[in-house]
Amino acid sequence: MGKQKRKWTNNEVEALHAGVKKHGAGKWTLILSDSQFASSFDNRSNVDLKDKWRNLTRRAIWEQSSNREKVTNPRLEVTANP
Repeated sequence: MGKQKRKWTNNEVEALHAGVKKHGAGKWTLILSDSQFASSFDNRSNVDLKDKWRNLTRRAIWEQSSNREKVTNPRLEVTANP
């Protein structure tokens, strides 16, 4: 079986933000190895950090959208025949 999922703590999310601010998005291994953040990410992998960052940024974009009703998935749109 795979690894058991754990909820992210506020401390982990704050450390992730600080790590991205310091090292940049995509530098997950560097963030994990930084002594400033290492203790915050106990039992988290670089993939965990990548996935969480992706989910946080997608959520932020969604929340900033001023008109959520018009946000659609273009692959799901149905067009009428001319």
